[in-house]
Amino acid sequence: MLRQLKQIFIGALVGLVSGALILGLGGRMVMRLIAILGDLQGGFSWDGSMEVIALGMLIGLISGTIFALVLQFGHKKRPWTGLVYGILVFGSILILPIGGKGAAAGFPKLVYAIYLLFGFLFLLFGWTMATLFDRWGHK
Repeated sequence: MLRQLKQIFIGALVGLVSGALILGLGGRMVMRLIAILGDLQGGFSWDGSMEVIALGMLIGLISGTIFALVLQFGHKKRPWTGLVYGILVFGSILILPIGGKGAAAGFPKLVYAIYLLFGFLFLLFGWTMATLFDRWGHK
């Protein structure tokens, strides 16, 4: 029981770190790139950046905890599991009725690029989470 709790804690921690770095900071950089490609002037704020990082941390915390629970079933190829898990998290977010996804509608010519860039971030997020989980918690 103690081992499972430790794995769940490590999963939450790994998700928090991966979410902050990949989804938070990486997501903010992708958002800025999209704004530049869409000829949007200005638009950068520290408050907005901190919001995106906090959202990345929240998604990471929840995802990391679920990832640790899924790994209890014995998946051994964690980098691949992480990539698949990243795709599943991205797909889940795409189908949920979240208002922020409407921002892509503001750039109709970039919709596919937006989904590809954020899809890549979630692949990287899943892989990073799996790799950190292996290094920090799997013995």
